[in-house]
Amino acid sequence: MHPLIQLCLLVAFALAQPAFAAPIDDANAAYQRGNYAAAEKILLPLAEAGNAYAQYRLGLVYLEATDEMRSPEEASKWFESAALQGQPHAQYKLGILYVNGNGVSRDFIQAYMWLSLSTRHVAGSGSEAVRQRDMLAARMSSSQIAEAKKLVKSWRPMKFETETPPPQR
Repeated sequence: MHPLIQLCLLVAFALAQPAFAAPIDDANAAYQRGNYAAAEKILLPLAEAGNAYAQYRLGLVYLEATDEMRSPEEASKWFESAALQGQPHAQYKLGILYVNGNGVSRDFIQAYMWLSLSTRHVAGSGSEAVRQRDMLAARMSSSQIAEAKKLVKSWRPMKFETETPPPQR
């Protein structure tokens, strides 16, 4: 690639990053204040555009809202969309939802897979994911664990297509 093109791309990416950072910061602040409607308003367009972190945060909004916005089913859709792209915090949350059957059907194999995948990239809370996965393993048969490990081994992140809505449940 021509050095001038490389330089232009580098500058474009450097300038584009703050464009996402400011709205995400605003959404995080609204979320911390418990203003889930404001957080949703900011995060939804970013999530629909494929931003995995925005999808994860939007999932948190729907999971933790205390009013009619609370929807574990909607949260699971956004966690899954982010998790499929490799967002480790979303993978952890999705794994916990599968353990408890909250917003999704209880599925220990899927739970084990998502918890295992999240441990690959989350240093601080990785130990919690390991702990949750190991507690879950005690409730699983050896064939279920083998099947889950096979899924972990073959898993690859997907690229989010903006024309494709998040997975439907």
